[in-house]
Amino acid sequence: MPKSLKMVLFFVGATLCRGGRTICGILRELGMQGEQAFSSYHQLLNRSKWQGLQAAKILFKLLLPFTEGKVILVVDEHLERRNREKIRAKGLYRDAVSSSKSWILGSKVGCALVTFPWSKRPFALPFFCVLRKPADYAPKRKHRSGIDLLCQMLKVLRRWYPELSLEIVGDGDYGRVKLVDTCLCLSIPLTSRLRKDARLHDFPDRQKYRGRPVKLGQRILHIQKKPWQEGKIKGYGGKKQSVKWTAKKCLWYAGKPETVLPVLAVWVRRRKNDELLLFSIDLTADPLQIIELYVLRWNLEVTFRECREHLGIQTQRQWSDLAIERTTPLLFCLYTLMILIGHTLYKQNKIKPEQAAWYRKRFLTFSDLLLAVRKELWCSGFIPNSSLYRGFDKKNFCDPSSLLEKLAAGF
Repeated sequence: MPKSLKMVLFFVGATLCRGGRTICGILRELGMQGEQAFSSYHQLLNRSKWQGLQAAKILFKLLLPFTEGKVILVVDEHLERRNREKIRAKGLYRDAVSSSKSWILGSKVGCALVTFPWSKRPFALPFFCVLRKPADYAPKRKHRSGIDLLCQMLKVLRRWYPELSLEIVGDGDYGRVKLVDTCLCLSIPLTSRLRKDARLHDFPDRQKYRGRPVKLGQRILHIQKKPWQEGKIKGYGGKKQSVKWTAKKCLWYAGKPETVLPVLAVWVRRRKNDELLLFSIDLTADPLQIIELYVLRWNLEVTFRECREHLGIQTQRQWSDLAIERTTPLLFCLYTLMILIGHTLYKQNKIKPEQAAWYRKRFLTFSDLLLAVRKELWCSGFIPNSSLYRGFDKKNFCDPSSLLEKLAAGF
């Protein structure tokens, strides 16, 4: 069977599967328990050659019509707890939300924020996922950190679309000098968070004396900030929320060796004696828009939660290095495809929000889209089964190529 048809079987099986997303679980869901050549399906992940970068480019091209000419990228690191002796890519990483002392896998995930008419919040749709490997994974090769992987991803995107308007949003882990330099070179505005004790300085005054030119002005302390202003933004859930803020254009003195970078710093007061320091490398940006962009970053955490709950991320059982590197990106891409196919079904009036006596929904969620896609797959009669299985029914059997043609036609 060709690789393309096997990938279609993986797509259908992973969509219909309700347990762990293993190869054997997918084959059982497809009714292929009698398939004696089951090892060929494992080899598609751990041995076959296919271009994941080209697949990311195709997926990103599918998302462009929904972005209205401006792509907002949200990035973060997804952690999986996998403690097996044969897994070489595991390491000890720390995350502020899901920190742990156990061995885990880290993947750098890039998502595009897309707003649909059937939802009150934008969805963070993954299209780029790279496994982060520890320093001792390949001693003879140069180690690439998470910031190095992200900078490479941004360079690839800019090479694909030189004139596309891009903007990137990240949490406090992405307030790094190297990332800021890369974004300045690629003309990509960056919005992130800084430490409260970050070395921020005023712009230097005119040189009064002879000697070395002055690079920095007076350091900005808490008592030197402007008076607080009040404004309204779209908070979590799309609700209007009032915030207190103050902004100032300043110089950020950081890095090793120390580098001076011009940034727009925005202090946000959430409650008394609790402030949040945000920054943007776009000095002409609106401070309220910077706060709203940082709030929109939380949609990526919702994507991680839904992928773990509905698509079985962290249930893989591969031990091969190549298979481990491929399975997580495929499941994240499956999430994006479910959203796009569900949007097509919504335009055909085939999706309604699932109701309950204790839960009234006016908008669709990912669980509603996934249920509609599963019903469409089961009712289409395109689920193949194995002729070696004793329950094989020739009347209900169909060539998987017909399913591939239907998916290519827009489903």
